[in-house]
Amino acid sequence: MAVLPQIQEDKWKSLRYFLGGIFFVLVLIEKSMGFDPKTTGNFFPKQGFKNIGKLTEKPKFAEPTDPFQSENFEDELNWEEEVFNHSYPSTSSKSKPNKIVDETIPEITLPEDRFPGAGKRIQAEPGYLPVYFLKFYGTGKNSQSQLVKLTREFPGGDPIIFLFQELTKGPNGEEKTKGVLSALTKKIRIDPNYRLENGILHLSVSEDFNYGGSMEILKDRLDQITFTYVGHFGIQGVVLYTNGERIRSLGSDGLSLPDVLAKSQRKVILF
Repeated sequence: MAVLPQIQEDKWKSLRYFLGGIFFVLVLIEKSMGFDPKTTGNFFPKQGFKNIGKLTEKPKFAEPTDPFQSENFEDELNWEEEVFNHSYPSTSSKSKPNKIVDETIPEITLPEDRFPGAGKRIQAEPGYLPVYFLKFYGTGKNSQSQLVKLTREFPGGDPIIFLFQELTKGPNGEEKTKGVLSALTKKIRIDPNYRLENGILHLSVSEDFNYGGSMEILKDRLDQITFTYVGHFGIQGVVLYTNGERIRSLGSDGLSLPDVLAKSQRKVILF
C-alpha cells in the first residue's frame, strides 16, 4: 500500500515541473515582445513583433508622442500670440511694413464744424445783467455744486464780451466769503469776433477751456455759459469753437457736447 502514495507524489512533482516550464516560456515570449511589467494598463508591445519571424516593416500605427518633449513645441504653442500681436513673420524679416496712413494728408474739417466768421456785434444800454457762478453744498463725497445767480452792473456796449469777462473774472471778495466761485478760470479767453445768427450764438474760446478740471467741473463751465447767455438778447443756444473748429468733446474722458448748448434742468440759487 505504500507504493500508491509514492506514485501520486511523483505525478504532482512532474505537474509542477511542467507548469513551471510553461511559465518560463511565457516570460521569454513577453520579453521578446517588449512587454514592460512595470507599466500598468499597457498590454500591447511597444516595438511590435519585430523579434518574431523575419518581419522588418514598421508598425502601421505609430505610438503617440508627448508634444512637450518636442524641441519646437514652444513655437507651435505661441503662434496665436504672434498673430494677435501682429508679429507673425512675413516673407522677409527685413521688409518694412506698408504705411497705411499718409501723414502728409491734412485733416479735413467739415463746413458745419468751422467757425462761421464774425457777425454784427450786439450793442445794449447800461443796466444790470445776470451772471451765474457756483457754490458747493455738503461735505466730502456728498458735496455738490449748485448754480448761483448774481448780477453785474453793465456800463453799456457789447454785452457778449462783457459777460464772458465777468465769468472768468470770478466772484468778488464778498461773494467769495460766502463760498461762491467760478469754474471758468482767468486763463480762458474769448475771441471778440463772434456771430449771433438765427438765435444761435457762435463763440470762440481759447484751448484752456478744455483743461484744468474734472468732468463735473467741465459741465459746470458749460452751465455757467448757457445760463448766462441763453434767454437774453435773442440767444436761444450756444455753439463753442476753438482754433476755428467746433468743440465736440471736452476733457481727457471725452465729455460729448450736443450740437447746440442750451439750459440744462438744474436748480438755481438766488443771492
